[in-house]
Amino acid sequence: MRYALRNIRRLKTRSFLTFSIAFAILFLSMFGVLIVGLCEENRERFYGPLDGSVHVTDENFMPFFTYEAAEVISQNAEGITKISAVMTRPVHFSDMTYLRKDQYLRNTYAWERMYYPAGTRETEYHEGFLLCAVTSMDILEEVYSGNLVMTEGTMIREGNNEVCANKIVISASVAKLNGLRLGDRVSLDPFSVFREEESAARAYLQSDTEYAPYEYIVGGIYENCSDNTLSAPLPSEIYENKVYIPISTLTDMAKDEYLLFYGESNFVGDSYEMPSVIPDRLYFHVENIGDSSVLEEKINEIGFSETILLSPYMSDAASSPSARLSEIISLLLVGVMGLGFLILVLAVLFNMKARHRELAVLVALGEKRSRVSFSFFAEVVILTVASLVCGGLLLMIAVSVFAVPISNYLYAAEFSSKISYESAALFLLGNGAQTAVAEKMEDFSFLFVRYILPSIAISAGMALIILLLIWGIIFLYIRKINALSGVGGKE
Repeated sequence: MRYALRNIRRLKTRSFLTFSIAFAILFLSMFGVLIVGLCEENRERFYGPLDGSVHVTDENFMPFFTYEAAEVISQNAEGITKISAVMTRPVHFSDMTYLRKDQYLRNTYAWERMYYPAGTRETEYHEGFLLCAVTSMDILEEVYSGNLVMTEGTMIREGNNEVCANKIVISASVAKLNGLRLGDRVSLDPFSVFREEESAARAYLQSDTEYAPYEYIVGGIYENCSDNTLSAPLPSEIYENKVYIPISTLTDMAKDEYLLFYGESNFVGDSYEMPSVIPDRLYFHVENIGDSSVLEEKINEIGFSETILLSPYMSDAASSPSARLSEIISLLLVGVMGLGFLILVLAVLFNMKARHRELAVLVALGEKRSRVSFSFFAEVVILTVASLVCGGLLLMIAVSVFAVPISNYLYAAEFSSKISYESAALFLLGNGAQTAVAEKMEDFSFLFVRYILPSIAISAGMALIILLLIWGIIFLYIRKINALSGVGGKE
């Protein structure tokens, strides 16, 4: 290593040439990966992350599969990488109050009137929250569009769903109204989720009968950039009355003994309507979207009571300026890496040719060819690592300066491609989603974790592959050196 450092200092011009080529390759690759990441995130902000998936419905395009059935199929069918699902229900939390409770009234039902004073015709809504059970919040429009911003804790992720974590995400307004913080527990009324069981239970349960609620732990608190409190016709339609949970917890809830009993009681003819979780939207993510018809045929061979349709998810992402720019940058990135690798190899070969006699002398003096190869290769490694470090530092500076302008440009391009007129609300109320995005882009810690670190890691991987190929070239070149002819002697 000391010999390599001495040679780098001795051969300043050649070393600087190698450093410059490696620096150009790695910095351009880092910056390219960064731009592709920004483009992909911006595309998802408008079109969602469901590209490459199929919508699972019956032949009338209505929900059919239970979540558990979808899990079994995804685990046993080739070509399905994962499933995504969303299920929404107006629900009741026994120890949590929804926003604007006293502002919304509804007509009472006939069975309710026995519990109210005579003549009562209107009452507050019992179910004021909108439960959103998901495999991951990433697939929700309010999340990928930037309208929902986390202030504390984390969103529902796939990992939470896989382990049936009893985690709930609520709005900052609801948390403040109810005095809730991260780690506090809230209770969900199971019958407000499973409506058919609730109907059956009314015939059997007395008003004072107790049953076990399902407990959730507050794991995230969000704010919504849009406010529809004054325009929402129902309390459950207020954005901040929306709560999020892993959908897998509902399958656990459906196994509750009370629900099972009343499911058995709620029979139609000779068939029982057992508690089940049928998502409003269910998607299979497939390796090859062209094979969805084959997958559909195999699923229908199982023999379900309805014909299953797998409809490709259409997001119009092909019209996305960000998607097009991402494709262009990706192609340029491949071209830059290919051309840069070729130039770097030629530079290394030129350097070895220029130092042919020096290398031959080392071999003639009895130095092992592998040791000579490693010594020369160490020079390339040192210069490449130095270029990676310098490129990473320059990338950090570039991201700090250009992340917000680039993000604003991509957002404006997407926004202008989706509308043909200017919205007065956009000017009067402001663009909350873009404001949230801009705020994130000003947070260096977020930029470092989300963009800079992955870009450096990918470029480091590319550098490693290039170095391995160069090592092979150096080893083969030095292996073929004839020591005697190299120093002016005869064979």
